[in-house]
Amino acid sequence: MVEPDTFSVTTSRLLRREALRRAAEELNTTSPPGLESALARISAEVTAEALEKRDRPEPPLSSWPGSSRLPV
Repeated sequence: MVEPDTFSVTTSRLLRREALRRAAEELNTTSPPGLESALARISAEVTAEALEKRDRPEPPLSSWPGSSRLPV
């Protein structure tokens, strides 16, 4: 079995720790940058959903289940 060198192990650990720190910082909504990031992400999702819904054609009323009544 090949032993990993100390430099690689230490570098991997430091990179992983830094990635986790940055992710936690982005998710922290108590700091101004974290809150701004969270709101921007939510806004982008809502906008994407609205555009998708707007561009999707409405199905004809006859294709709705129980087509004898109007959709709710």
